[in-house]
Amino acid sequence: MEQALAFALALTSQRDEPHLCHWWLSTLNASFQPKGILLGMLDVSGRQLACTGWVNGQAVELALVVDDFSHPLAHVLQRAEPCTWDSLHGGARIEHAEFRTLFSKLGQRCGLHALPLTDSSGKALAVLALLDNGATLTDWAQGAELTQLAQVFCNQLTLIRDLGRVRRDQSVLRDSLRQIKGEGERLRQHEKRLTEQLVGQSAVIRGLREQISQAGRHKLSVLIQGETGSGKEVVAQLVHQCSDRAAKPFVAINCAAIPENLIESELFGYQKGAFSGALTNKIGLVAQANGGTLFLDEVGDMPLAMQAKLLRVLETRSYRPLGAEQESHSDFRLIAATHQPLSRHVEEGHFRADLYHRLCQCLLLIAPLRERMDDLPVLCQHFLAHFAAQDDKPPVALHKAFLKQLQGYDFPGNVRELRNLLEVAYAHSRSGGEVKLDALPPELRDRVSARLPPALDDYNHIRDLRLAMQQYEASVIGARLRYFRGDRMQVAESLNIPKRTLDHKCQKLEVN
Repeated sequence: MEQALAFALALTSQRDEPHLCHWWLSTLNASFQPKGILLGMLDVSGRQLACTGWVNGQAVELALVVDDFSHPLAHVLQRAEPCTWDSLHGGARIEHAEFRTLFSKLGQRCGLHALPLTDSSGKALAVLALLDNGATLTDWAQGAELTQLAQVFCNQLTLIRDLGRVRRDQSVLRDSLRQIKGEGERLRQHEKRLTEQLVGQSAVIRGLREQISQAGRHKLSVLIQGETGSGKEVVAQLVHQCSDRAAKPFVAINCAAIPENLIESELFGYQKGAFSGALTNKIGLVAQANGGTLFLDEVGDMPLAMQAKLLRVLETRSYRPLGAEQESHSDFRLIAATHQPLSRHVEEGHFRADLYHRLCQCLLLIAPLRERMDDLPVLCQHFLAHFAAQDDKPPVALHKAFLKQLQGYDFPGNVRELRNLLEVAYAHSRSGGEVKLDALPPELRDRVSARLPPALDDYNHIRDLRLAMQQYEASVIGARLRYFRGDRMQVAESLNIPKRTLDHKCQKLEVN
């Protein structure tokens, strides 16, 4: 009983497969004391046997191929039953060089007894080989002890493997749950960031937030179109922050603000001595954006020659700094933005069609503020709270009359103009009081208060409809020209008409 308890305790103490195999082999070696003992474990593929044990007291390791019948263990596995050879010299087929060398010093009378080790379903797990003289091997083969010990080993090995699978499954499950939890937390953070930085509750803003979230989950190039001041760079930064590149650089360049002869060196960099004045190497913005996002603002103003070079970089992600002999690689995601109608520029030949289609893999349109006036109260509250926080003061409210006045204004400068108006009004308001229209300087107050002449309800004064329409058009265009100080391109964009159409109307209506 004492020996049985000790055996059971030792058996159940083996918590992993290598320790179990070593303990069991040592137990057999001590109990039977054979001239040699080998335990060959089948690998996952079932094609290899990793054999360990002792021969003449020397530890051995041997790798055998299961279907290589130049060694006797292959026959045992094929037959799936125990086999006994009285002698290894002529009795068993040993053509395997390493196997033959291993047992060459055991003598002429040394034989081999091998039995397959299987699980409860009959699937082979390993093979056990004992080496000794023929009579001893026959006694072991006919006795029940070796077979029972083999079954104990197989049962314990199956249990350990099952527990291992359970642990692996649990580990995979825990990793999956952590991943799901982490993904959920990441999505909540993205949603919070989108709500805080893209203020508004209108349908168009909710839809834009969803589009930004989707754009963050793929790697396509993004083109953002919207009027001046509508928040294109804010949207670009949000796409970057909602992507898996959020921890990497966000590198921005305004294509309209850089002279044509400098934009290439800004994007690609240059080597020392590449041109007069290049005293040191300069790393370009494309290289700085490696792993992150490159934002090309006002891409519609990029020169045609530079457009061709940009297209090649987008296709290959390779570029060559000025003066360099070899190309470099940069893994960046491109986001471009413009207030110009690129499709019209493509038709007119001012923008490459192939580059336009490459940029427009994902198109985000930002609605002008005048088309989402439902968001105006929320935006006003957001900006005023931001100004108050900057000054470490309590939040202030916007006077209802001022809000109503703002709701009647079309905001050609969009959200940027609204912010500027509120910042000026806040700065000129009394601390703790409401922000009123009177706080604006006269030129800004007059701009917000300007109204087109109201039409009479019955329109009985109109005697010539065509003339009335022309007069109305002339008054609208004249007001916009005064607002934009004669810049016809900005007037055309604010009225959503081509510039050539505006030029034609100005000439026809005699508006200057």
